[in-house]
Amino acid sequence: MLRLLTTRRWLTWLLVATLWATLCVIAGFWQWGRWEDKSTIQNRIDANYDATPTPMSRELSTSRAPAKSDEWKQVTGRGHYVGEPLLVRNRPGPGGDFGYETLGVFEVDGMKVVVDRGWVANGETAARPASIPQAPKGEVTLTGWVRPSEKSLGRAEVNGQVSSISVADVQRATGATLAQGYVRMRSEKLADGSTPPRPAALDRPSQGSAAGINLSYALQWWLGAIAGYAFVLLRARREYLDSLDLADEARVAHDTEAGGDSASATGLTETGSTTPVRPTKPAKKPRPRKQRIWDEEDA
Repeated sequence: MLRLLTTRRWLTWLLVATLWATLCVIAGFWQWGRWEDKSTIQNRIDANYDATPTPMSRELSTSRAPAKSDEWKQVTGRGHYVGEPLLVRNRPGPGGDFGYETLGVFEVDGMKVVVDRGWVANGETAARPASIPQAPKGEVTLTGWVRPSEKSLGRAEVNGQVSSISVADVQRATGATLAQGYVRMRSEKLADGSTPPRPAALDRPSQGSAAGINLSYALQWWLGAIAGYAFVLLRARREYLDSLDLADEARVAHDTEAGGDSASATGLTETGSTTPVRPTKPAKKPRPRKQRIWDEEDA
């Protein structure tokens, strides 16, 4: 069989199987990476989202962005809002409709932090919401979740609106030095313990599809790499066995033909015993025809 596999035809099939296996291995590692990423995000949300809040000034800083492990960590701080609110346009709300998210700058422990206070619906023209809930005045105890700055879309602030929650864009719009990260608000409490009006709360973050499906895909791809080689080897083995069967049939046919000729010559019987062969008698010559009297007269 090894000799068969070294023929040009089967070497070509082995090369095809190798290319297929390479693609399967690469695709398997890609799905493995997606499984790891999804698992990390889902585990982080589960661990941080409802954990006991930590001080806001401990998790956020003007000199560094939040660490990956700090994302969705719940924080709290007592401070006050400064400046006017900003709007982030074209943001999906709790019901899936697009509207605006309202931003405020919250000062806590001498640091200014961007706060996403929630969502408001579009107005009649979608150029601006019908109303914008103002941030509360005075001292506020704010609780929320740590989020990394979004990527800037390179669009300038227009009429108090920005295109993403980019700390750099908000910093340019407000002129304030801000923490490198922002807080998605969960709740606000005034000094007297009351809750002020606020925009609609945003939904709990989606954890995406189950990570286990990507792990399943990774294993399937890697099994596919093995299956490619198995298919080629099984086909080669089938061809090899077929060639052996054909050789055996040819040998049997040759032996049978040779045995038949020998039996005819020696007089072998079906049982294999030898019997004398009766010689054939020579054909008799025909008798000469008698000539009768009338035959002579006719002649």
